[in-house]
This record gives sequence, structure tokens and C-alpha cells, in this order.
Amino acid sequence: MLFDDLEQKEQLISLLDDVREAQGVRIYIGAETRLFSLSGSAVIAAPYMTGRQKVLGAIGVIGPARLNYARVIPLVDYTARVLSQVTNA
Repeated sequence: MLFDDLEQKEQLISLLDDVREAQGVRIYIGAETRLFSLSGSAVIAAPYMTGRQKVLGAIGVIGPARLNYARVIPLVDYTARVLSQVTNA
């Protein structure tokens, strides 16, 4: 079901656009987004950008809705910050 959800390109692009506009970590759990409503999955994602705040991409984790959020959210945030620093070096 998860792979079927990911093949819905328009909804996936919409989710990534939402992440791109975020200032930090975004969390999508199951029915909060139509993309993962059937598979019961969650997405934790954050943008990474240049020093001039131009978004280069997004990094994230897809997992079950019962994901260990306390552990994954700081990991995604840290990774996005490190990617931003590396791309600015």
C-alpha cells in the first residue's frame, strides 16, 4: 500500500512543496495527508537550504504511524542542518 501511495505523484509533489515552504521539521501522520491515509504511514521531513535561504531539497523519513517521533524528529532536523552547512561550505 505504501508504494501505491508513493506512486501518486501529484500528492507527493504537493507534500514536498509544503516541506519546502516550512521553516523546520514537518510531520505528516496517516490521515492528515491524503497521500498516506490508506497505508497508515507517517512522514517526518525538513528542508535544507543555502545560506541565502534558497531551498535545495528535503530530507525525511517514512515509517509507520507509530514511529518513535521523539527519536526521529531531532535526527531529521539535525541532518537537514548539517546538509545545509555542507552545501554552504
